[in-house]
Amino acid sequence: MGVVYQMSCERCGTKFEHQAGTGIIFVCVGCGESNDEQSPFYCPVCSKRFDPRSEQFETSLSSVIHWD
Repeated sequence: MGVVYQMSCERCGTKFEHQAGTGIIFVCVGCGESNDEQSPFYCPVCSKRFDPRSEQFETSLSSVIHWD
């Protein structure tokens, strides 16, 4: 199981994808970080922190893709 967050950074305008997984150790292809769906991650250009549990997260989120 996992999720792909398609993001648009409000600080620098970069559009990027971040992959997260659940149930097993998962590594995002883009940033190389081990993450679950609730772990924070960073913009690859300006390093702005994105926390999926925060209210601010929704303003930068373009779409979410879930897979099994």
